[in-house]
Amino acid sequence: MIDRPGSLAFWLGITVPSGLVAQQQSIPITAELPPTVRTAGFNGAGTALIGDAGSVFINPAGLATIRYLSVEGSYRPIQRGTFLATGALAWRIGQFNVGFGGRYFDLGSTPRAFAPSAPASGEPAYEALGTGSLIYRFGIIAIGGTGKYFRQRVGQTIDRAVSFDAGIALAFFDIAAFAFSVQNIGGNWVDSTSLMLPRTSRFGFTMNYVDPQETFRLLSTLEVQWVEGRQARGVLGAEAGVVISGIGIVGRIGYAGRPSPYSASEVTFGGTVTLGRFLLDYAYRPDDLQGDDAHLAGLRLTF
Repeated sequence: MIDRPGSLAFWLGITVPSGLVAQQQSIPITAELPPTVRTAGFNGAGTALIGDAGSVFINPAGLATIRYLSVEGSYRPIQRGTFLATGALAWRIGQFNVGFGGRYFDLGSTPRAFAPSAPASGEPAYEALGTGSLIYRFGIIAIGGTGKYFRQRVGQTIDRAVSFDAGIALAFFDIAAFAFSVQNIGGNWVDSTSLMLPRTSRFGFTMNYVDPQETFRLLSTLEVQWVEGRQARGVLGAEAGVVISGIGIVGRIGYAGRPSPYSASEVTFGGTVTLGRFLLDYAYRPDDLQGDDAHLAGLRLTF
């Protein structure tokens, strides 16, 4: 994903490990930033987006409709040689689907450029997230779980977080899907840590108004999010486009009733260029928490 550094400077400034700032609790950066480019284009909605490998980060049951294999990745250069990389892989094994995902946020050797309270220079600073998912599908119903592990390091300060997500999805062929997920069940399971994982519940509904295997594409998604300690948030998104013989373009838009932690924009935009099995994704947020434009890009591959 490609983005302006302003929002990252803000988040790193409030979420660096607690050993740097009097043991104040913080939420991992990679838990707050949008996990996929398509989700960012929908302004954070993704619970009922079925069939993408990136579901490992939001709702594991979303992997259930993957027929063979799905791969997704993004890379986001920032500044001073730092970057954020995200990747996900999922495949089907009979009635089961298995998925893995990872995010790596390299803060470089000068993390103070992002967080004033971090070490001055010369010491490693990064945050990493790893996930593993298992899903079982019977008929139109799929249930799944995801284990997740966060590691955050700034200088010699290391913090960890472990938690679990669970989700369910009802997929009516390629026409519609209802989905519900609960993230960070039980919060952070690691004792003596400053990292906080607030429980997040999501309910989503996605509807394809035309057959997505045909020329025209028209989809809408509606999602409500309940994050522990915050007000509920509703998101409405839509996609429309044309794909002929595997080649085409789809545009998307997302509207949220209130800002999310990573974006002050009520409206976000995005799109996908389809080249056979390769899907090139793009998303744009007109205003993040620092008032900068944000551009994101990624790649999906499905079989």
